[in-house]
Amino acid sequence: MARIITLFVAVMAAFTSQANPAFEGEWMIELQPEGAPIIGLLQLERNGNAWQAFVEGGPAPVVIDGDTLEVAIDSRDIRGFVFVMRLSGKLVGDQIAGTYTVESEARVNVGDGVWQGARHVAVARPTDAKPVDMTGIWKPAPGIDFRKYTMDLTPAAEAWLDDYLMHYDQPNVRCASPGITAMVAWGGYPFEILASDNRLTFIYEFDSEVRRIFMDGREAPEFYQHSGMGFSTGHWEGEHLVIETTMLSQNVRDFRGEPVSENARLQEVYSLSDNGNTLNGVITLHDPGNYERPPVRRRMWTRDPDTQMYPSECDPDSFYRQMYNEKLLDMYFERSQRRF
Repeated sequence: MARIITLFVAVMAAFTSQANPAFEGEWMIELQPEGAPIIGLLQLERNGNAWQAFVEGGPAPVVIDGDTLEVAIDSRDIRGFVFVMRLSGKLVGDQIAGTYTVESEARVNVGDGVWQGARHVAVARPTDAKPVDMTGIWKPAPGIDFRKYTMDLTPAAEAWLDDYLMHYDQPNVRCASPGITAMVAWGGYPFEILASDNRLTFIYEFDSEVRRIFMDGREAPEFYQHSGMGFSTGHWEGEHLVIETTMLSQNVRDFRGEPVSENARLQEVYSLSDNGNTLNGVITLHDPGNYERPPVRRRMWTRDPDTQMYPSECDPDSFYRQMYNEKLLDMYFERSQRRF
């Protein structure tokens, strides 16, 4: 047995020595399917004799051999189907380039294509404020986001997720708010930004939610209640609008059911294109009790004053009536600790 273990360690050491150490670090990668590109942050790290990869904060199986790399990214399309994008590439200098294939049991709206990666260099945002006009109605634009499916959960969050039943535990199926963390990440509905003195107001078509972002540096009032929308403050870093949201109630991050705690902090950074008609957002959830690494989502919207925002209606009776007819109400009530 000792000889087998020694041989195994030697093989792994040899394999590691063949892998180009220049892979290690952070890379901004871009996939180029038909239509809009998909971008995201790829982190490559060595853990002892093994390599590990993370995409937008979520783990992704990776194999590195010499100057070649293969990484599998699990994603979810806007209709809810889960699929894997398998990237194969080669390192040349400070660039990685190759092809990717899509693997799915369902028909998804992403096709095979090519991809490339470049070293990610963090650029500090300016400290002086240069506000820009982000008011208007914004409709969702395609592409830009991997919609990474699995995240780097803590053991406590893993235990929570193991017992999650989406159809019964998901807040919005019973007409409860899914919370701002899910709403801005879904990005499938239009929203409107209004400006007034020391405040921005976001009106979302989804659930007809209204959100106020205070721009005067105030803190949450005493006895302010935790809620799905939380308490949001904003400031300008150059032309970037940075929003910090706290006082969130316990909720879930996405349809998969990954939890959001009352101690979570949501950061959104919004920027305008040069022509002012495209709004980009990078949404990061900081919740160390549930995530080893912060989950990241990227969204994009286009300005369209002609977009109609419709009122949201939800009938909780249809949800409970179905369970009543299927004799599942007792099961649902016995799981009440799963709902916030």
